[in-house]
Amino acid sequence: MSRIYGPHAIGDLLTTAPEAVASLLMAPGKKTGPEADQVIRRAEELGIPVHTVDRRELESRRGGRGGASIAADVRLAPALELESLEGAAGEPQLIIALDGVTDPHNLGAILRSAAAFGARAVLCGKDRSAPLNDAAVRASAGAVAHVPVIRVTNLARALQQLQKRGFWVYGMAAEAPQSIYETDLAGPVVLTFGAEGAGLRAGVGRACDGLVSLPMAGRIASLNVSVTAGIAAAEFCRRSLAGK
Repeated sequence: MSRIYGPHAIGDLLTTAPEAVASLLMAPGKKTGPEADQVIRRAEELGIPVHTVDRRELESRRGGRGGASIAADVRLAPALELESLEGAAGEPQLIIALDGVTDPHNLGAILRSAAAFGARAVLCGKDRSAPLNDAAVRASAGAVAHVPVIRVTNLARALQQLQKRGFWVYGMAAEAPQSIYETDLAGPVVLTFGAEGAGLRAGVGRACDGLVSLPMAGRIASLNVSVTAGIAAAEFCRRSLAGK
């Protein structure tokens, strides 16, 4: 389980992905306000249980942003082990790998794109990676219930393991001469994205079968990593639906 706080975030999740909400939590006797009351009524209509918990549990909210009148426990996608991933030639399977992406909002947005475009999992390191905290859960818009996050000790080694299991591994790099639109995405693919500014680490880049870029024709030369990941995942999905 993960947890998000505040009536606005919970209300959004009840609208976009109510199946992701396991239960609502509120402190006994704590004034919730009209927005929270509406969220509670909506949860009860959906058959989602509402529990009262110790006030200190809600007031110990992370980040120093004060207490919260209401929280929600959010279901996470069933755990998936790296060893369970197998790829077969021609199989349209997508894994998104993140190298040094530390912003929870980016992680959540990437999970949302992963769920929208059919990625099976998001792979990232145990260190130097964004936590799956309330900010990430909010940004995912419920995708955390559908796409598992696999944490590995060594990302480069994990990519090599996936290659041995039939996956083609491509790293996104702005300087790569070959664009993603020119790249053969048939079959099981891992698309790997580095941190903004730093890009892929050298060892991770060497572990890839090739580096590909996202061509741009406008005056802005770079995009947020979550936007880049969404565009790349959409291109994989387009190819898969077209049977290419």
